[in-house]
Amino acid sequence: MRDGGRRWLWVVLGTAAAAGAFELAAAEPAPRAPARRLRVVTRATTGAQPKGVTLSPDGKTLLVTNFGQREGKNIYFYDAETLEQTATLDLESANVVESVWAPDGRTVYVSDFRNHQVLFIDPATHEVAKKVEVDHHPKVLVLTPDGSKLFASCWAHGTVEAVDTATGESLGRVRVGSQPRGMAVTPDGTKLYVGNHGSHDVHEVDIATLTVLRTKNLVDRSFPRHLLLDRAGARLYVSSIGKRAVYVLSTETLAIVDVIRVGECPKTIVFSPDEAWLYAADYCSHEVSVVDLGTLGARQVRIAGIDQPSGLTINADGSRLWVTGWSSADLIALEPYEPE
Repeated sequence: MRDGGRRWLWVVLGTAAAAGAFELAAAEPAPRAPARRLRVVTRATTGAQPKGVTLSPDGKTLLVTNFGQREGKNIYFYDAETLEQTATLDLESANVVESVWAPDGRTVYVSDFRNHQVLFIDPATHEVAKKVEVDHHPKVLVLTPDGSKLFASCWAHGTVEAVDTATGESLGRVRVGSQPRGMAVTPDGTKLYVGNHGSHDVHEVDIATLTVLRTKNLVDRSFPRHLLLDRAGARLYVSSIGKRAVYVLSTETLAIVDVIRVGECPKTIVFSPDEAWLYAADYCSHEVSVVDLGTLGARQVRIAGIDQPSGLTINADGSRLWVTGWSSADLIALEPYEPE
């Protein structure tokens, strides 16, 4: 992106964030911030512009997608305990964005934005086992609970493509809103929710027929980015990079039932395993937000040395989080704790 384009982007995001903060300030007072903090355990260097980080199902391996590494060093594997880099996957002329692990951990899927494809990677050999062509500029990838179907949100054409993970064949596309990004699948595997960054709305899709069932318009200039569904499938959480907020929607009505105030430009959001906490990578404020889901009170925790937090993941017992710094090119392990 040219310098003028970067300046334009920051003006848009800054204006939208300011507008969102004004709207929230005019609402009822924020719940009390929780006591929980985060401390840095260790950190490691990544490649350029690490977009996302995901953890293998066995909790041993982290995968970081280096979006800015167009020629080689695109994907790094790390030991989750020590952050020692264990392997590198070199691709030619690629821009990798996000990843998702198969439930059995034997395959990890990575979106290649530049080449309009999804890579099926064998984490045991660190090799690309298969390349699957999808619609233009895939970003987020999600799986059905059984891992049989993969969905890629395709930024350029406003579609989501479904892929059979056993064969790598396309199962079809569904047209959603403008610039689809974040997605979430219901626990029963029947519906897919898609957040559309460009049209500021959420689409509900029937997975069996790949048809849109309902559309929910969010707040103007909300720029939804990442989606989470709770285990019951009753609440949908949507990070709003333009409004300094996470919107909570009822999946029964698609109405906004709560607004959580977090840091500036929240990107990736994750639940703690018990769904008592939500964490958000606050891209514009060098912070990770800690949200008590019981009270919806939030605390912004500044992470020393990080620049533009982007990717975020958590382990199975909630004792470690890992966050990537887009501009600082690092991976940082964090430990949640309660101050004495």
